[in-house]
Parts: sequence; C-alpha cells; structure tokens
Amino acid sequence: MNIWERTKRNHGLEHGAISLLLNRVPHDQPMGGYSIPAGFFVVGNVTTEQVRDCSHEALMRMQAGEADLAISPFCGTNIVVGAALATVGTLVGYRLGGSGMRGVNRAFTNAALAMVASRPVGRSVQQKYTTSADVAMMRIVDVTHYQLGKVNIHWVPTRF
Repeated sequence: MNIWERTKRNHGLEHGAISLLLNRVPHDQPMGGYSIPAGFFVVGNVTTEQVRDCSHEALMRMQAGEADLAISPFCGTNIVVGAALATVGTLVGYRLGGSGMRGVNRAFTNAALAMVASRPVGRSVQQKYTTSADVAMMRIVDVTHYQLGKVNIHWVPTRF
C-alpha cells in the first residue's frame, strides 16, 4: 500500500477518533488532528485514556461498517476547498462583472455562494481523495502522550 493510501486511512480513523472525543469531552478547548502514513496526532486537552478508548472504538465501528465516521465537517479539506472556491468565484465574478461596484457585487455574491457550496463539495473531496474508511486491515499500535508547554499531543501509530 502506498503512502497516500495509508495517510488517507489514518486520516479517516483520526476523524472517527476525534468525532467520538468531541462527544465525550467539554467543548471549551480546541481540538485537532493531523495524519501521516504511520499514524495520526490528536492535539487537545484530552487524556491518553480518552484518546486510546476513542481511537479503538472508532476503529472497531469503522471496521463494522460505519464509514461516515471517516468524514468530518471540521476537516481542513473543507477549509481548503472553501478558500479555493471563494477565490475562484471572487476572481471570476469581478472579472465578468467589470470594474466598479457591479464587479464587486458579483465577487461578493460568488464568494458567499462558494462558502455555501464548500461544505458538500468538501465532503465529496474528503470521500474521494483525502480520507478512507477502509480500515479493515488496520490496527492501533499504542497511544503516546507528549506535552509541549500547555499543549497536549497524542501520537497514535497504526499498522496495516
């Protein structure tokens, strides 16, 4: 399996784990994740036990067929898709609307429409290109905690 496919699968499992964590911890602290071919990181004010439990539960649920856990409305893919759509929409709107207020109005309208479209388009991009729910042969090796100042980081290595 190539490194992109391993990263997509880890990204999907990361989403599943963070989704479960968000349902179990207070929402007053930000939380995020980052996936690479060897596993994923969880950054946030959570315990190692919570990360371990949620990661294993997400893996079991995804292996049982809950593919939707791999898709997150909070994913950075959605932000990138939204920014790209808004940029293109703004440039096209201004260019086609001409200079002056007509172009500015079209640019703003296109940017607003792009932001509305970014959620379903971002979800589709996640499903096709940046995440995978195919975790059938995956296992979690361990969960390791690191502290950088006040920032809690958990490393969740995986094997296929």
